[in-house]
Amino acid sequence: MSATVARPDSGARLATVLPLARRVETERSAAEWFELGCELEASSPDRAREAYRRAIEADDRLADAHLNLGCLLHEARELTGAERAYRRALEIAPDDATAAFNLGVALEDQRRTAEAIASYERAVEGDPDFLDAYHNLVRLHERRGDKAAALRILKRLRGRTR
Repeated sequence: MSATVARPDSGARLATVLPLARRVETERSAAEWFELGCELEASSPDRAREAYRRAIEADDRLADAHLNLGCLLHEARELTGAERAYRRALEIAPDDATAAFNLGVALEDQRRTAEAIASYERAVEGDPDFLDAYHNLVRLHERRGDKAAALRILKRLRGRTR
């Protein structure tokens, strides 16, 4: 199907008629692209990543799109891209414990232990009941040989679970 353009001399505005599939694609909102990404994650991670990128193009302030894109990039071992996506999610939603935790995992996967610890700390600040973040903090402090720090984390956790 070819594009149809109104004649400029007719006084009408230029209008391009797009094929329906293309028109639907361009008319999706950020939320619709995000929902599509969620639907595609299990069956087509590549298409889900593209949908999240489109959601971000439509609304760069959609923290969950950055977070989910980061997860898919992380699973694909694209750690730099995942880190960038998690950091952007945290710029938008500074108290997002999941984004902070995932950033910690990405940093840990890059062997950036001190930064990972700081990110896990941020996760427990955002969600004081985030058990996986406490676990990772204890594990990293023990790996570094800082048993005192590991014990402090365990005491903090014990105080939360009473």
